Amino acid sequence: MRLRALLLTSACLAGLALALPAQALNILLTNDDGYAHPNLRALLRVLRADGHTVKVSAPWADQSGVAGAVYFLRETTVGRDDDPAYPEVYYLKTTQSGVCASPACRGQSIDIEVTGTPVMAALYGIERVLPQADLVISGPNVGNNLGEINTLSGTFNAAATTVRRGVPSLAVSADLQEPNPEAIARAVAGFVRALEAQRKANAPLLPPGVGLNLNFPRSDRIKGVKLTRIGSWLSFGLAYSDDLGNFKPALAGKPGVGFRYAPAPAPSDVDSEGVWLQQGYVTVSPFTGLPATPTPTVGAALQPSLDAALTAAFANLVPAAPAK
Repeated sequence: MRLRALLLTSACLAGLALALPAQALNILLTNDDGYAHPNLRALLRVLRADGHTVKVSAPWADQSGVAGAVYFLRETTVGRDDDPAYPEVYYLKTTQSGVCASPACRGQSIDIEVTGTPVMAALYGIERVLPQADLVISGPNVGNNLGEINTLSGTFNAAATTVRRGVPSLAVSADLQEPNPEAIARAVAGFVRALEAQRKANAPLLPPGVGLNLNFPRSDRIKGVKLTRIGSWLSFGLAYSDDLGNFKPALAGKPGVGFRYAPAPAPSDVDSEGVWLQQGYVTVSPFTGLPATPTPTVGAALQPSLDAALTAAFANLVPAAPAK
């Protein structure tokens, strides 16, 4: 079975993944934070140094929280990063039409240029920029995408879109206050190296229709790595607020959508990614293009293989146990 074979070779992989040279892959990067974000650029540099062919297709500007939004039947504009250090980076813009609601132009029809969405950028990437991609990596996002929040995440939905198109895909999210984008980039590159080391010749990096949702605590606080399920629990949830001042002082007295603390996880949440991330673990959750884990048999089959791959790939981030 393809899933059970995912790391039957992992016994040797655990000791070798960090030292193995990366096999050259065609990797497409995208995100929802914009084409020039430091997290994206760090991952591009590290993967490029590993010998991969790496291209980027990303929104022109921040699109956090737009989920799977797409502007249908709108003209798009494709641009290139003007930084000579990143010639393989493309960004997407489009147009938005409607009736202005602001006092300065209330009631007038407007047609403005806006950034493309993560899903639009991902589609452009796999259809035009790198149509023979071996892997799509969406992220690393600024802030974790966990549980039900994945339904709102541009990072997650870009990866889910490319999974549904048949391309092995990772959605990667870092802590909101991550101080070291290079550390996260090196860990992700190590995981890619581990996946490549265990796959059979001419086989995809992941089973068809399966993607992985990776979430990192701060890189200086990582305790270990867990294979998890997406689940539904996370430490906060969305809520309508009559006063957004608690979140942003400039919005004091203004109503809008904010956040609330969630109740403690239930016993059924024991293997949810949000539970383990809160305890300081890197979490890796399989998904099928929708915000849910594949069937339990998929997770069980992946367990032994990914455990070894994760341990090897992220060993440099996990503090060594003190000598007895």
